[in-house]
Amino acid sequence: MNIPDIRTVTVIGAGTMGSGIALTALRAGFEVRLYDISQAMLSRASEYIQHHLQRKNQEDRFAALSLIDKLEAFSGSDVVIEAAPEKLDIKKTLFRDISEICPPPALLVSNTSTLPITLLAASAEAPERVGGMHFFNPAPVLPLVEVIRAVQTSETAFQRMLGFARSLGKTPVAVNDTPGFIVNRVARPFYGEALKLLAEGAASHSDIDAIMEGIGFRMGPFRLMDLIGIDINFTAMKSMYEQTFFEPRYRPSLIQQQKIHAGHLGRKTGRGFYNYAETDDVAEPPQDSTETPAFSGKVLLLGEDWAPDLRASLQAAGMNVTGEPADDVAVAIVAASHERDLQKHVIVLDQRLSEWTPLLVQCYDKPLSEIASWMEHPQRLAGLDGLFFATSSRPTLARHAKWNHELEPLVEAFMAALQKQPVWIQETPGLVASRILCMLINEAAFAALEKVANPETIDLAMKLGVNYPKGLFEWGAALGYSRVLAILQHLYDEYGEDRYRPCVYLKQLVRMKND
Repeated sequence: MNIPDIRTVTVIGAGTMGSGIALTALRAGFEVRLYDISQAMLSRASEYIQHHLQRKNQEDRFAALSLIDKLEAFSGSDVVIEAAPEKLDIKKTLFRDISEICPPPALLVSNTSTLPITLLAASAEAPERVGGMHFFNPAPVLPLVEVIRAVQTSETAFQRMLGFARSLGKTPVAVNDTPGFIVNRVARPFYGEALKLLAEGAASHSDIDAIMEGIGFRMGPFRLMDLIGIDINFTAMKSMYEQTFFEPRYRPSLIQQQKIHAGHLGRKTGRGFYNYAETDDVAEPPQDSTETPAFSGKVLLLGEDWAPDLRASLQAAGMNVTGEPADDVAVAIVAASHERDLQKHVIVLDQRLSEWTPLLVQCYDKPLSEIASWMEHPQRLAGLDGLFFATSSRPTLARHAKWNHELEPLVEAFMAALQKQPVWIQETPGLVASRILCMLINEAAFAALEKVANPETIDLAMKLGVNYPKGLFEWGAALGYSRVLAILQHLYDEYGEDRYRPCVYLKQLVRMKND
């Protein structure tokens, strides 16, 4: 249902977002004006809108669209949605001019994803009617709209914006004005930590993608950056970094800057992290044609702190699971925390098992190289991502400098018996999936602490806005906040960087949940 006092919607900018927002408003029954200074852009937008209306048998709604190229034609608009390029000077000028042409009670809203709404409102007459409505691409499809309250936004105007978003068939979430709002802010570590792992040589871009897709993300960070546009993603990160007075959690990556310098911006240029002219580079890597030997023998499992449901997974695969060292143990696993006998278990097994028995050990709260230093036979040691072992199709194994590659066929056979294809990486603090995900959870905690939105709203926004398989507070509770905190503390201890400091609200959640 339309809000009675809103009938005419004007959209500024006939690019991808502006066209999508205009189509959404047409489908919802509004009279729509679409503005751009480029006739070519207006023409393409018109064709796009007409095509998609026809696909839904809504051709009659096309008559409610007006294409305009003069600001004076904004007169009489009830809502103006600015979707111009992300350049502050352009947007400030637009809000100054539009506020004169469209007097109160017309709502003036920006679709910006990175710029401060409070600053845009300061350019307008009657700034109390200015706010943000951040749609997600593709706007006609994705249900979320972040509705942003500037410092000047009145309660009446803000409630009208929320109601207008609902009348478009969207799910609005109320957000206070902060760099990146909810989604673009909280999602930063998905890209930032992936880029840091790549820069350190811990894993390739395709392996990092495979690991993250294996735990439920629809696209890994590098495929997603290529889809968004590396230049756009870099600009958002740079804007966040500058607006937060150089908060280290948002530090941009040199790798992205080099890609931009080379003109490798992703799908739109045919090359980014992947080469889209070579389809093999985009697809999954080819499978090894070498037949994996059959796995036999017992699996020794000690401690399950860092590997929930691992025992059940082993038993479901018909494996003989034991807790005692023996000659017929083929693979040994230690998933105990450092506080619960990790070192003792590793030393005992290293002494009592054959040096040809692989020892897979959690390394969330201790570095893999330190664990290796406890052993007489460190060549048998590999790191295990136990948190996601039971649920991921692509669990992570980590090598260190002394790892014996001759043991890999046996480990591969063990994984194949569980119908899993491991991804081998180099030793790195926090591994890959757990490191990226814990940084995401920590960022969500910072957003809640700083009153950007409450935890429930943040979870809803991340699921609806970027299709995360779970909300981050939901995921934190499932993993156990104490485990999340331990991984972050391990990262902080290893790197000594403020980037990895655990949020005080996360610490409070650990105490409240007592997990």
